[in-house]
Amino acid sequence: MPSPNRFWKPGYVYHLVTRGNNKQIIFREPKDFQQYLYLLEEARKTFSVLVYNYVLMNNHVHLLVGVEENGDVSKAMEHIGKGYAKYFNYKYNYVGHVFQGRFKSFMILDEWYFFACTRYIDLNPVKAGLVNDPKDYVWAGYSTLGCGRRGIVRLDAHDLYCRLDSDPVMRQSVYRSLVFGDHYKDLDLLNRRAGSLRR
Repeated sequence: MPSPNRFWKPGYVYHLVTRGNNKQIIFREPKDFQQYLYLLEEARKTFSVLVYNYVLMNNHVHLLVGVEENGDVSKAMEHIGKGYAKYFNYKYNYVGHVFQGRFKSFMILDEWYFFACTRYIDLNPVKAGLVNDPKDYVWAGYSTLGCGRRGIVRLDAHDLYCRLDSDPVMRQSVYRSLVFGDHYKDLDLLNRRAGSLRR
C-alpha cells in the first residue's frame, strides 16, 4: 500500500530527519557530503523549498525547512534521496536501500520550538564529539547563521532569525548566544509533532 501524501503549508516550518538504512554510514568522505548538499540546493530551487538550517552527520541528516506557494517538500526529498542513492550505489558498488524508509517530519510548534530545534541541529556535531565548536563543522548551516559564512546551500533567513537584530553582525552574535545558552536546551522531538508557527 502506498504511503499517504503529505501536505505542506506555505508559511509553516518543518524539521525533517532522514537516516541511513539500518543506521549505516551514508557519507564516507567530503565529496559525499558535497554531493548531498548540491542536490539539496538543486531541490531548494526546483521545488520552491526554503532551507533555514541543516546538518549532515555521517549516518543521518537534519533539515529545517519551509515551502513557498506551490512548493513541495516531498518532491524535493525524493529528488535528493533518489539522486544521492544513485550516486552512492555507483560510487561504492552498493546494492540495496541507502536511506531508511521515508523521512520523518515535525511541524514546528512555536518560537521556542523553532530556536530549540535549530540549536539542536547546530549542536549535533558537538554532541557527537566531532568538533568542540559548531562553527568548525563545515557540513552544517551554523557557520552561516552564527558567523555569516557562505556555503554550498544558500540558507533562507526566517523572520524569527531576522528579528534577532537588524544588523547582520549583531544578529549572528545574538544567534550564537542562543545556541550556547540554556533557554532552548530541552527538545522533545517525539511529543512535538504538530503546531502553527508561521513565517
